[in-house]
Amino acid sequence: MIDIHTHILPNIDDGSKSLQISLDTLSLMVEKGVKEVVLTPHYLSGAYDNSPQIINSAFIEFEKEVKRKKIDIILHKGTEVFLNNYVFHDDLIYKFAIDKTKFILVETNMQEIPDNIFTHLYNIAKNDYQPILAHPERYQDIIRNPNLALDFIHRNVLLQINAGSLLGMYGKRIKETAWELLNRGYAHFLASDNHCQNMEYVLPIAIEVIKENIDSYTSKLLTEINPAKIFSGEKIEFFYLSADSNYKKRSFFAKINDYFRKK
Repeated sequence: MIDIHTHILPNIDDGSKSLQISLDTLSLMVEKGVKEVVLTPHYLSGAYDNSPQIINSAFIEFEKEVKRKKIDIILHKGTEVFLNNYVFHDDLIYKFAIDKTKFILVETNMQEIPDNIFTHLYNIAKNDYQPILAHPERYQDIIRNPNLALDFIHRNVLLQINAGSLLGMYGKRIKETAWELLNRGYAHFLASDNHCQNMEYVLPIAIEVIKENIDSYTSKLLTEINPAKIFSGEKIEFFYLSADSNYKKRSFFAKINDYFRKK
């Protein structure tokens, strides 16, 4: 597994509150089968003013500790960037790309998607960078209208669903939306968004649930194949369900199984 969205870098945002918690979390992830992880602390002007220099310094120090403890995992530096006008000043946003790739993990207002969101995303794309929208299933506008997720994909935006959403950790409506997006093929990555609030690591649990309700290939695509392509430079398909696929059949049984899980 490759987990592309985590808040494990210690003492830098609302994630891990100590070095030891971060090291323990990584050890648990390795035990569960994670080979690589992207550390994505928040950047939100006025709340988490983590400059690229601050993140880089924290990452270097943490990586040294991970190697010293001989934790067998590959670390990648990234950021979860809250999109607003400020992050485009002096091309700041492009300094938050994942490692040396052209991929940037982004988020926006979950209560109401701003009118200028597609302008921001277009500005990223026209500079040859690839935006990945974090947890679309948690946005109220997409909960009300899952077709809005398709608008993002048609604008060359990749979508990353949270493992906890599929398991109902954010509530019933978000769970239903996450499964709806997944069944439609409106998801390119599955990640933990791990904030180190407890020692439960939910990504492997969500993978097993996807295997039960859809198939093992889908879980592998979202947690191994597509994440690996971020670093290999291979193309990630925006649409991977063909018109003659078993989508309707799979979707039906997924919903039936989901119904009984709620009982």
